[in-house]
Amino acid sequence: MVNYWDGHPEGSEKLLRLLTRNGKWLRWEGEKEDPNDPSDKPKAGCKDQVEEALLAALHSTNVVLLLGSGASFSAKNDGGPNAPGMWHLWEAVKNGYGEAAFNEVAQSVIGHVPAAGEENIEALLSLCKMSIELLEVRAEKDAAFPDRARLEQLKDFVGTAEREILAQVGFVRSDTELLAHTGFLRKFARRSPEKPRVKLFTTNYDLCIETAGLRLGVVLIDGFSHSAEQRFNRDHFDHDIVRRAASSTKADYLDGVFHLYKLHGSVDWRRRSDDVVIRSVDAPGDDRKPVLIYPRSSKYQEAFESPYLDMFAALQAALREPDTTLIVSGFGFADDHISAPIWSAIETNLSLRLVLCDRGFVEHQKLFDEDAQEIALDLAGQRAYQSKIARLVQQGDTRITMLNGRFEDLADALPMISGKTDRQLLQDRLEKLREGEGA
Repeated sequence: MVNYWDGHPEGSEKLLRLLTRNGKWLRWEGEKEDPNDPSDKPKAGCKDQVEEALLAALHSTNVVLLLGSGASFSAKNDGGPNAPGMWHLWEAVKNGYGEAAFNEVAQSVIGHVPAAGEENIEALLSLCKMSIELLEVRAEKDAAFPDRARLEQLKDFVGTAEREILAQVGFVRSDTELLAHTGFLRKFARRSPEKPRVKLFTTNYDLCIETAGLRLGVVLIDGFSHSAEQRFNRDHFDHDIVRRAASSTKADYLDGVFHLYKLHGSVDWRRRSDDVVIRSVDAPGDDRKPVLIYPRSSKYQEAFESPYLDMFAALQAALREPDTTLIVSGFGFADDHISAPIWSAIETNLSLRLVLCDRGFVEHQKLFDEDAQEIALDLAGQRAYQSKIARLVQQGDTRITMLNGRFEDLADALPMISGKTDRQLLQDRLEKLREGEGA
């Protein structure tokens, strides 16, 4: 079956639907008037409500953004490769390890080779890691351990899987199309520099945000030093960027500065043998290991290691701040170590506002009838935290704005803050000049 979203490659605010208190997903535009029945008043769409919520979000004292894997699917390479889904990672690992050997490993830890549609690379790697730990305990105490060959096979498989995953998530190139990311960052860069910096958290390993930021000329404070060899130190998040004239002692905060926290690591992070985390694109080796939390059920435990612990601590602290808006897009609440702090903040921070956008809340088959003004809420298939948030909306919690749509649709819907500074106006002119030269 053709996916509804495949027919809408460009992001559009008109594709968003808002969950209302009566348990209906309301479309963006209102109903058209029936000329044959003037007494029938058409129902309004969600346009005004969503625009009001998003404008309030932009003007909040504190803005926290959380982007999941769904956000990276908007990035496009001409001819590929693009952001991988879980199925793509499964296929990449299978092809990299060899189908026969891959199926042998799957059979040994799962008990069968998953059929089409049942592939789950996270579950497979989780079972492999658990098997390795159990076998290592037995091997340590038994010199004649009979399953040593199987232990080595599983270790080799996990090593191959991690290399293949690292290669797949490094898909961003200098010419990658990042319209949604640049549009998203541009609108938040217009916030007053006198307000606290926007904190952008992401579970993605890729460089979509960094590349989009480079193209826009915004500054991303990501915990790394500005030395020749960039090293991670959480204290760098306390630094800021100011502009000061040589003839003056007054310092002005620079426009367009973000704090970037990569919760699961990054494709360009390496951990040296002395445990120092540096930014490097060199091929991994024994002295420089990738800093990634790979897909598996042990993500929660791994999140308590540095630098991940610093990132998660920052997320929890940000969600406790008063007058905070959390905007979540492309995150499916599959990771409890992230979902639980969000739910805790909803329970305890009465001044927290949440804008939640994901394309999976409504079955895409139901969206083909684009004239359907309302679509009934169906919680079947939704994860526990998503269901609880939806029920809060139904109970009248006005802090929550729940949207069905993609990251690119949300980026299009975000309003542009009016009133630019002189420097922002200059940046706009220079960008238009560059676009004209490239045409």
